[in-house]
Amino acid sequence: MKTVCMTSIYKYDIVVVKFPFASSLKYKARPALVISSEIYNNNKRDTILILAISSQVNNKLDFELPIEEWQAAGLLKPSILKSAIATIEKKFILTKLGSLSQSDINRTDKLLQTIC
Repeated sequence: MKTVCMTSIYKYDIVVVKFPFASSLKYKARPALVISSEIYNNNKRDTILILAISSQVNNKLDFELPIEEWQAAGLLKPSILKSAIATIEKKFILTKLGSLSQSDINRTDKLLQTIC
């Protein structure tokens, strides 16, 4: 997969990122939610903060969050926000799928308060 150059990355954008396989040089494309602020994203750092997204909706922790408006956010399947936060390099962003709805943003903020 070819990396897409993203000029503007905003908090609550849903992006597809390259995640490396364990003990391999290969990558797998996965959706993730940008949780770093615009100030952080527009800084000279080449990284962003993300929250993992999974379509394994039946395998979630009690406080992990279903994305209610997943289709409007650009996701292909019902999905949940995992409690896994990661820092990734911007060069691993492949594309932007969409953004969370305001109601999902409000619920995400509560999730972030729970896990941070």
